[in-house]
Amino acid sequence: MSKQNTDDADSAKAQGCGSGRTAQAASSPEASARAALPAALRQSAAWGRFLTISAWPTGAVGAALALVAVDHWQVTRLPEGALLTDAHREWWYLAAALAGAVAAGAVLVVGYRAVVLRRPPTGKAFVPVRLFLAIAAFNAINRSWRDDLSVPWWDFDLLIPLASVSGYTLLSGARQLAVLGRQHLSEVIHSPQDLQSGSYSLYLRSFEDDLPRTMLEQTEHRAPGPGAVLPDFRLSGLTEEEQLAEALEPVAPMVAVGRPGERLPLVGARRLYLPIHDWQDTVRDLMLRARLVVIAVGPGAGLQWEFSQAVRLLPARRLVLLVPDRETYERFRAAAGTALAEAAASPAGDGVRASWPPPSLPPYPEGEPTDNLSLKGAVYFDDRGSPHFVFFGSDKVWGGTRHRDRVLGSVRRKLGPVLERLPPWEPWDHPEESSPGQRGHRV
Repeated sequence: MSKQNTDDADSAKAQGCGSGRTAQAASSPEASARAALPAALRQSAAWGRFLTISAWPTGAVGAALALVAVDHWQVTRLPEGALLTDAHREWWYLAAALAGAVAAGAVLVVGYRAVVLRRPPTGKAFVPVRLFLAIAAFNAINRSWRDDLSVPWWDFDLLIPLASVSGYTLLSGARQLAVLGRQHLSEVIHSPQDLQSGSYSLYLRSFEDDLPRTMLEQTEHRAPGPGAVLPDFRLSGLTEEEQLAEALEPVAPMVAVGRPGERLPLVGARRLYLPIHDWQDTVRDLMLRARLVVIAVGPGAGLQWEFSQAVRLLPARRLVLLVPDRETYERFRAAAGTALAEAAASPAGDGVRASWPPPSLPPYPEGEPTDNLSLKGAVYFDDRGSPHFVFFGSDKVWGGTRHRDRVLGSVRRKLGPVLERLPPWEPWDHPEESSPGQRGHRV
């Protein structure tokens, strides 16, 4: 969970254990109770179902435009390699007109977000432009080799790239519509008491990491021709957090604390909302009752506090660290030395175990995984508390797209054998037995 709430409305001084969470004084007990749920949460089941259903025809039209663009290119340049029949010629200009309408609509949406909503376009918004220019340049160079085109030059150089890029835009938009629909339909946990002990995996992270975890898989579009969009057909419709939640599903469904003030819960882990000014005791209790605790390494003293608490409270095998990149991990590792030393020096008490010696994390290995994921690897611990670092990623590539569901596949391959040996959850009811020699094996 986040240790920094960057929302201006919630800005205030941090409290407790240097968590970095912002505090907000409650004017009354009723206000304190209301703080557990974000005031701006606006879920609509009807709207969610509409968006989910509308994603399918949107994606189907995008796929059709991409295929028609490729086939028109083939008919024009390499008739023997055409994918469809010649009947498509009667519909080509209708498809081109539809592609122009899609492109105009996309420009209007980007302009509306920039001018009215004051959300400047990101690099992702310019992907269709770069793809259009690459395909147009490819077609212009290819046309210069031969002058016997059966269509006007603008048909070949402009309309084919336009149809290809419009197909890409609709395919990408369909996946985003489906994610938005699932956000409206996501389950929200109203109270920690609704969670049965040992029935969930607790996912802790910085709120700042929510954005990269909502990423959808993208192709690299290495092929410059109209066929560059075809690999998009293989892309997963799940965000990285959804894939992580699915990978942990055999252990226990994933639960996370939602960001205060967000309008819709993110998809993946089920969200639980806590008061901004009073969260540490609840998180500590959630740790004790979770079958597995997964901490995504990031900045903030709050994550350090949670890590030190996890070392004190959990058996070694029930803690997993997710690593986003080398720099973030090394900073966390350096700060963790102090946090772990403090945890080791704390006396064992009710529900508290001694930390597993030695309290240290391994350095980031040499090299980098091949996949461009927001999660590069993980650290897991064996029964003796010894850490092990594994990289995520795959070398399998198809048309510029590595295998579908990359996070899901990587976590299952790298951590599946470890998680399969996770013992059933048991309550910790003998605090007097806590000692360094036991290393917290009893739960």
